[in-house]
Amino acid sequence: MKTRLAFGLAIAAGSAVLALSETPLSIAADSNPADAVVDALQKSYDATSDFIADFRQETEVKTLNRTMKAGGKLTFKRPGKMLWRYDEPKNQFVLTDGKHLYFYQPDQNQVIKSPLKNAFRGDIPLSFLLGLGNLKKDFNATLKSSDDSQNILRLEPKGEAGGFGEILVGVSKSSSDIVWVSVRDAASNLTTLRFSAMRKGVGVNDSLFQVKVPNGADIVELGQ
Repeated sequence: MKTRLAFGLAIAAGSAVLALSETPLSIAADSNPADAVVDALQKSYDATSDFIADFRQETEVKTLNRTMKAGGKLTFKRPGKMLWRYDEPKNQFVLTDGKHLYFYQPDQNQVIKSPLKNAFRGDIPLSFLLGLGNLKKDFNATLKSSDDSQNILRLEPKGEAGGFGEILVGVSKSSSDIVWVSVRDAASNLTTLRFSAMRKGVGVNDSLFQVKVPNGADIVELGQ
């Protein structure tokens, strides 16, 4: 169960990072490229109230020597509300309502419930989930590479790493939208999220983030 739970929670760790960018990026010749990218991402993230996007997720689980794949639709609303609705595995979901995180496993017909503050080790991922994060304050950023279509930003958590080794973000040069996020945890597991069909500022209703426990499902509460 721990591996399955980690798989479900890994997507949440990078969730708010993908909403960081909307404003086209302009880098002055005499500025630090990483600083310019970070400033643009932070500015757009602070201005993003909600979004809907399709996602594809791939997690390389080091201890099991296997790759787990998933996909579906992500809905996000500040502060701290998310719904990851899976097409693969069918009917699986991860939901946060600002206070708790819920992870539903259809094959076991159970919902794992945990206080949002306990869902991750450390404060850095949580701060982004709650819309309180600051990239320059929380991360050391470097421009890892760049090609014709994108900049790749490397974010290394400062101080308490929150269980994450590094975060890589692929940022489109043409639109400054984040097209993928890669998160490596302390156990060297690698989760990569790729996003498409993103729509921002659509006016997501809060009722979407009210958990609906499937009929007959058991609720397992952790860390209460």
